[in-house]
Amino acid sequence: MSRTQINQDLVRATQNLEILSKSAVPGASSMAINRIVTRAVSRSVKQTAKEVRVKQKVIRPRVRVQKASARKPVAYVRVRRFDIPAISIDTARTQIKRHRGQYMVSRAVRGRNGRFQQREFAGNTAIRVGRHRFENAFLQRLKNGRWHIMQRTSDSRYPIQVCKVPIVQPITRAFKHHSQELYRTDMPKELQSAIGQKIRLELRRGAARGN
Repeated sequence: MSRTQINQDLVRATQNLEILSKSAVPGASSMAINRIVTRAVSRSVKQTAKEVRVKQKVIRPRVRVQKASARKPVAYVRVRRFDIPAISIDTARTQIKRHRGQYMVSRAVRGRNGRFQQREFAGNTAIRVGRHRFENAFLQRLKNGRWHIMQRTSDSRYPIQVCKVPIVQPITRAFKHHSQELYRTDMPKELQSAIGQKIRLELRRGAARGN
């Protein structure tokens, strides 16, 4: 092999390395990051849903992912962590307590003075949604037109509040754990696999251009 041929091969190899450093490495990094992010979101949603006793489809819409790209190898995960309204969990069902097979339902009765007397049984109804049960609850349509499950917080008529399922701590804990764990355990092998895939692709493209 002549010196001229050797020099040409070195120039070609240098050009290939430059191409790989400019395109393959950033692309491989973004590919590995997106794989880790997707896996972390899936596991975090599953863990949160199991911990707060709701279906995964209730948690999943609260997560938005902006994937990484070769130009910007950084992924963003936005999670809406506010409490879930009970009406959004599943179909609401009204339940009435029983005593020895009889419904514990009492109607309002007026006394001799014409005023309503205290009911014999109070707080005997509940609403069950999925695996959650809310005592002293009732369905009500609010001024904004939306239906919600409301719950009395005291014996008096007011105050009342919207029934919700808190998820702030479970979902924060799940995302923090899985993102850190997967970055430590899976990121090296995912990056290695992505780089190998990108190098093979770039070499094929280089060979095609050479032909």
